[in-house]
Amino acid sequence: MGTAPISEQPHIALAVCICTYRRPEGLKRLLDALDRQQFPDTAPGLCLIVADNSPAGDSRQWLERRGCRWALHYRHEPRPGISHARNAALAAVPEGTDFIAMIDDDEEPAADWLAQLLAAQAASGADIVVGPTLPRLPPEAPAWIAAIDYFAKPQNQGALAPLDPDPPAATCNVLLRANLFRDGLTFDPELALSGGEDKLLFQDLKLRGCRFAYAPAAQAVEYIPRERATLAYLWRESYRRGCVKYLVKRRLKSRSAAKSLALGLRLLGRCTLRTLRDALLLVVAFPAGPARWAPRLLAIADSLGTGAGVLGIPNRHYRPEATA
Repeated sequence: MGTAPISEQPHIALAVCICTYRRPEGLKRLLDALDRQQFPDTAPGLCLIVADNSPAGDSRQWLERRGCRWALHYRHEPRPGISHARNAALAAVPEGTDFIAMIDDDEEPAADWLAQLLAAQAASGADIVVGPTLPRLPPEAPAWIAAIDYFAKPQNQGALAPLDPDPPAATCNVLLRANLFRDGLTFDPELALSGGEDKLLFQDLKLRGCRFAYAPAAQAVEYIPRERATLAYLWRESYRRGCVKYLVKRRLKSRSAAKSLALGLRLLGRCTLRTLRDALLLVVAFPAGPARWAPRLLAIADSLGTGAGVLGIPNRHYRPEATA
């Protein structure tokens, strides 16, 4: 039996959760885009929740003065770390909300972003719907960064069909059933300063049997700042992604110290072999230019980060002065 179109379904309540940290221009651009959201029929009961992770609550005053098409709820979360900000936004979701959408303060969604997420959910019955985030690089960014498509999320968009049941998920563009969080599910505070909290949560939901779907038409653009469009930043980010792999896998798959040890040893062995392989391929690819050798270099950073994570070497990506 097919799923009824949105226009034939009961009226739904939708909360959009936004975490912000000292990006007033980005947040204004995002809120303007949310004001422009269009729906094929009656708009859902929509509210916006802004969780401000700056120590002093920098966004409060201008948000209070700003007019908004939708109800807007402000929450100040002074504890540094992206997990705390995300959990503060979730805690502010009103009772009776059906769905929660998440997006970041450096993004701008298409005018039909929410409509496309809801349409994909209605067509698939999924618990989690993932949309694509497309990077917008600064004009001075090296051409090879665009060529390797590092910032696209998911990175395997070309391999995903509409309503694909196994898309990689992240909080930059996602719709979830609100009832998933009614049994105490939150973003792990231990990952507040390292990142990876969304990867852990979505992998946990997959293991719990939640259904996923991919909505390629639910697009958002991420504005990449100049300081991130560099090889040095891409190296640090790849290393950071590697650092959280062991913790995520251990939380999901290890029930004892012995299993954690075995998992760590396997990861160390794999990342050692991959580092040697990618170093060799890096040398071979070097004459072809950075679009060929940079992915190998970043794979090495990922492997080194994985090893660091296994060995317990700390990595604080979201520092108090640069959180979220």
